[in-house]
Amino acid sequence: MIHAFAWLDEDQARGLARERDAVRSDGSPRGLLHGVPVGVKDIFDTAGIPTENGSALFRGRVPARSSEVVRALEAAGAIVIGKTVTAELAFLTPGPTRNPYDLARTPGGSSMGSAAAVAAGVIPGAIGSQTNGSTIRPGAFSGAVGFKPTGGRISTAGALEFSKTLDQVGTFAGDVASVARLTAATSGDPLDEWWSGKAEGPPRLAAVRTADWEAADDAMQARFQADVDELASEGGPIEWPVLPDGLEEAPAFIQTVMAYESARTLGPLAAARPHDVSERAHTFFARGREISTEEYERTIRERLRLIAAFNEWAAPYEAILTIPATGEAPTPETTGDPRFCSRWTFVGAPALVIPTGLGPSGLPLGLQLVGARGSDKRLLAAAARAESLLPAPPAPALVTR
Repeated sequence: MIHAFAWLDEDQARGLARERDAVRSDGSPRGLLHGVPVGVKDIFDTAGIPTENGSALFRGRVPARSSEVVRALEAAGAIVIGKTVTAELAFLTPGPTRNPYDLARTPGGSSMGSAAAVAAGVIPGAIGSQTNGSTIRPGAFSGAVGFKPTGGRISTAGALEFSKTLDQVGTFAGDVASVARLTAATSGDPLDEWWSGKAEGPPRLAAVRTADWEAADDAMQARFQADVDELASEGGPIEWPVLPDGLEEAPAFIQTVMAYESARTLGPLAAARPHDVSERAHTFFARGREISTEEYERTIRERLRLIAAFNEWAAPYEAILTIPATGEAPTPETTGDPRFCSRWTFVGAPALVIPTGLGPSGLPLGLQLVGARGSDKRLLAAAARAESLLPAPPAPALVTR
């Protein structure tokens, strides 16, 4: 069992499916996801359904109103069949979900249940989130396509707030076209605002290794270089530009913002009920309380500077190719190292991961593609073309939920 769901009501899902079938047969207008079953990460409020944020702090909590993401999905005709497992408070302490390729490994990231359920073929799509690396990393580890749109483009209203600056919605599906469709439905936008299909000609691509290159294992480094070489062979030379000044510091900056903001949103609740929170979370909140307002505000100003510098740097490219994770999925005591996501999340850039083969232990590896803020449609088209050219791993043999 991969334990992808924190809550699942199959009878309710069947009832909703019958309702959608009735709408289908009477000729009424149908939404983008009419009758499509989806999972929703258990940090997004769902009316009348438990939303416990992976934490004993919220045990038994049943919201009266759904989050904007869930309302958009339902308006698009989707069937929310269950709430997928999240790490504690969408942070670092893992939930019980296991990787569908190997039950001794984790799916990684706090959106673990969403990624695993999609990768295992239990559901065609799921909603996650990303504050640092919680969509890209589990997508890479589990062999699902994971997409984090431009920061702020999809509402987080009605979701657990860990970091108001950094929290972003993510989506998972089996291929790029499907993740584009799911994202459009989640945003409430028409499909053509997100998706134009695979790029007809070779997109202009860049590739970066970042200062963390040596933290990636040999198999990940080799997979990345092979993917870059294959795309270059099909579309011409790929540029290797130097990152904007200061962007290499983003992994430290993102920790400052996360710690400061979470210490003020979730820290007081954790302090009031200390036995219901992991030591890892307590330590992080304590660190955040020690960060001065002056340091936090300096970091926020630097973030705004880096957003402008990054956008100018990234604008000429349809996608920047980079590593999504250090290697194959780790064992379940950790959700993995987010450092290869931190720079792009910090500036709110759209980012997407596609699976591109298996590592030495038979687990998925992947390629991350990043775009300038607001270039989601261009990025998705470039990713679809890359997906068609690069080797996809076989489906996992484990398919139980």
